[in-house]
Amino acid sequence: MVQDRRKVFDWLMDNFRIDPPIMVKDQPRPRRLSSLAEARAFVAEAMKVGRPEPWREVYHRLTTVGSEEDADEAIGDLRELLELEDLLVAPNPPPSPKGEVS
Repeated sequence: MVQDRRKVFDWLMDNFRIDPPIMVKDQPRPRRLSSLAEARAFVAEAMKVGRPEPWREVYHRLTTVGSEEDADEAIGDLRELLELEDLLVAPNPPPSPKGEVS
């Protein structure tokens, strides 16, 4: 019965928004991760092709989220891992107002 409740809670956490979304280098174009479910699916796909231990740790964190705080921490861990592996797409800076030199 606890497992059934856990599934319901996981379903609710799957919709947890990632703000700002994570943009990941992917083929044929960058991939946008904007929810916990999308992040978990991305890491699960990466695990299929074989990834080192840090990926398994992040996957475990993403699959055992029990609260919004857990979700924030797991997403932060994923951002750090993607940055270390040079898989984050650099955000585009907002355009500067006309006439300003940046």
